[in-house]
Amino acid sequence: MLLFFLLLIAVAAAAEHWSLLHGMDGVTHRHFPDRPLVDPEEPFHLVTQVKNASRRFVPFVRLRENVPFELTFSDDVLTGLTSDGRSNTFSSTLYLMPRQVWQRELEVKLPRRGRYLFRGGAMQGGDFLGLSETVVYQPAAEEIIVAPAPSDDPRLPPLLGGFLGDRSVNRFIMEDPVLTLGFRDYTGREPMKSISWPQSARAGRLMVKNYDHTLEPTATVLLSVQTQKDDPLRGEKLEACFSLARSVCETLEEKHIPYRFLSNIVTAGAMSRWSNVAEGLGPAHLFSILEGLGRATCDCIRPFAVTLERASRTAQQGRTHILILPERLPALEREIRLLEQRTGTRALVLTPTLPEEKEADA
Repeated sequence: MLLFFLLLIAVAAAAEHWSLLHGMDGVTHRHFPDRPLVDPEEPFHLVTQVKNASRRFVPFVRLRENVPFELTFSDDVLTGLTSDGRSNTFSSTLYLMPRQVWQRELEVKLPRRGRYLFRGGAMQGGDFLGLSETVVYQPAAEEIIVAPAPSDDPRLPPLLGGFLGDRSVNRFIMEDPVLTLGFRDYTGREPMKSISWPQSARAGRLMVKNYDHTLEPTATVLLSVQTQKDDPLRGEKLEACFSLARSVCETLEEKHIPYRFLSNIVTAGAMSRWSNVAEGLGPAHLFSILEGLGRATCDCIRPFAVTLERASRTAQQGRTHILILPERLPALEREIRLLEQRTGTRALVLTPTLPEEKEADA
């Protein structure tokens, strides 16, 4: 009998030692948002996946997930959410059958524009005897971008409607609306009807008709984050500019006006500086701009006068320019006049109206 108990103790000690070293082998964790881009307060799902790639049963896993501090859960029954004032940790427990993939989707939302990171978490697995736990850290950097909300400035719809309406009327009064100036390479953004098949056959590649600007009005949207130094309202002004930029681009989309986007913004986490979005139209084009606006910081990569000069060098006669500025600085007036002289059209300059200014006007 004594030999049996000694053998039992030896087996338990061996199992305990093995579980401490290999208890979490083959168990992996990942959590991520189900969409890359959302609006403020728009619900989306936080997906959690825990995978047991081994052939053994895992009786206990405690999961601690790092989530953004601003994240709110729509489910009232959730427990296990703790905060250190800078980030939140969401805890839960589960068990895993052999070869099981455990998945959970929680409805969550974020309140403000910005880039938010989901930085992985840690898994704790119990040992064979339940005396201690093995901790496995799995850092990650999944992200979601919250785009700026559309502008609620009541001045914007009539301003844009009148300005773009004038451009649309003038294009038919000034010149022949079906004049083809030449041909250029097909970029994939033009409609199929613009492709010239005879010219494509001669060139050996897809070519599209290059119409006169009076046939299809085009626009350039220019956004600045340059303000006076030590402006106490700088943050509010820039957020209002980001919202204005979104509403302007959505209006151009509704009116089917192809547009280019130029800015001097520094973006967070972007592979490139996102200062020049080529001319285009459609959901993918708008998505790239909204993503950039969501990633935008309050820093600028160059003076806005340089951005205006770049726009002037490539501007065509009759092209529409819409400038979105936190404030109209005197140093920019010369570049704005040069841009208008180059295009032969008046530029539309938009500056935000802050909430206290709206109340004063009312």
